Amino acid sequence: MATLDVSIDVDKPIDEAWKVFMDESKMPEWLTGFQSMELIEGEPQTVGSKHRMVFEERGKEMIFIETVNAIEPPNEFSFTLDHESMASDMKMTLESIGEDKTRISSHTDMQAKTLMWKIMMLFMKGSMRKRQNQQFEKLKGLIESS
Repeated sequence: MATLDVSIDVDKPIDEAWKVFMDESKMPEWLTGFQSMELIEGEPQTVGSKHRMVFEERGKEMIFIETVNAIEPPNEFSFTLDHESMASDMKMTLESIGEDKTRISSHTDMQAKTLMWKIMMLFMKGSMRKRQNQQFEKLKGLIESS
């Protein structure tokens, strides 16, 4: 298992940051490779709901099933992403750190399902952290410009 923690501060109030963070139409602007998201079970943005999420990675389509584990606006969105080769439990939190400032943090526990992915995760943790930091920078820009 690999663990990854990332956070960033944005210059917007927590309610505004949450609104942009949860806006599905803005996901392609900050999530690398994001192609689409489709509700496949339950009601949108409720615990237990499931979405089919499609990403493009190096010219290949990657399909994940997202299951919402917790949603507490405007402070927490936790979910599991399941793929044939790995699963990730993610907890995204937003915290007001001033009148017009919000800290967005993520904690991710990744579990490889195959030996090949277990080995790859050992070598990919640095690049995964870099990628998540880049995505958070894009999200920060998106939130601050809205």
